[in-house]
Amino acid sequence: MSNHTVSTTKHGVVGVIREGGLYLVIRRSMKVRAPGLLCFPGGHIEPGESFEQAIVREMMEELHLPVVVQRHLWSSVTRWGTKLEWMHLTRNASDEPVPFLDEVSEVHWMHESELLGGLDVLGSVPDFFEALYQQTFQIEDIS
Repeated sequence: MSNHTVSTTKHGVVGVIREGGLYLVIRRSMKVRAPGLLCFPGGHIEPGESFEQAIVREMMEELHLPVVVQRHLWSSVTRWGTKLEWMHLTRNASDEPVPFLDEVSEVHWMHESELLGGLDVLGSVPDFFEALYQQTFQIEDIS
């Protein structure tokens, strides 16, 4: 019998864009881990990357979307042991997200009540809103 330990050294970034009270969310493709679930866009931090570099790269890879990093919002650890850095992002209104279909099947602008009421959301989504409600951080709305 082998002894396996779960690594907690996985480190990722998450991009949060809120405009007019709606959040930019993606539905994960059926080809990736946690297929078909709704979540905020993001991914792994590559060796040597800063949080800012990683989220800018991930937003281009997943959504072909240039973004500006406003600030670091929050750090969390998922139930599966991945450390996440949550970044507040903005975009130019003329730049629309276009999903890279290998990773993202759909793109939506959703109100938090839609995300919290759904059964098909990644576990980190309600964690984010719980921290927001507890005023762990604040996020400005871009109208």
